[in-house]
Amino acid sequence: MSIAFALQGLLPLIVFAIVDIFASMRTAIVAAIIVSVIEAGWSWYSFGEVDSTTWLSLGLILLMGLVSIKMRSDRLFKFQPVAMAVVFAGVLGWFQWHGNPLMVQLMPKVAGLLSEAQQAQMSDPRFIEIMTTLDLLLIPTFLAHGILVAWAAIHKSTVYWLVARGVGFYVLVGVAFMVNIIISL
Repeated sequence: MSIAFALQGLLPLIVFAIVDIFASMRTAIVAAIIVSVIEAGWSWYSFGEVDSTTWLSLGLILLMGLVSIKMRSDRLFKFQPVAMAVVFAGVLGWFQWHGNPLMVQLMPKVAGLLSEAQQAQMSDPRFIEIMTTLDLLLIPTFLAHGILVAWAAIHKSTVYWLVARGVGFYVLVGVAFMVNIIISL
């Protein structure tokens, strides 16, 4: 995984947290909005399109940022990752409910990035079952992440909130992967 991919969606929030330390809340939010627009532009330049996740993130950062500036409070802005978590959990749940897990649907799209042996593995029914279970496990993972970030936004500093958003996400997803491995044994 490239560093650019890992920072996708997180970079505007990192910029917000850093600028918030040295400047006003308004300046920090404007900086995050600018970086979010640049991130969408980079996506367009690199891939010829802006994916729906980047559009959603940009829209939420813009909307919640502008409302936060108007309200003179960064709390709503800090709930952007919470909104993203709820949306992702909802999307995964919707696809699960309709018997077509999103992770399984996305497998052909990432197949081009994999070796032939890995591509062959993706058609194995056992692998599809593992991806279906992972898809299901990610629903409570996203919701737990949303709760963690909301708690940090309300009760903790901006830096703690950023750690909960960034590191917290990867830790929770790592736990979901580990549980999935244990279940699939």
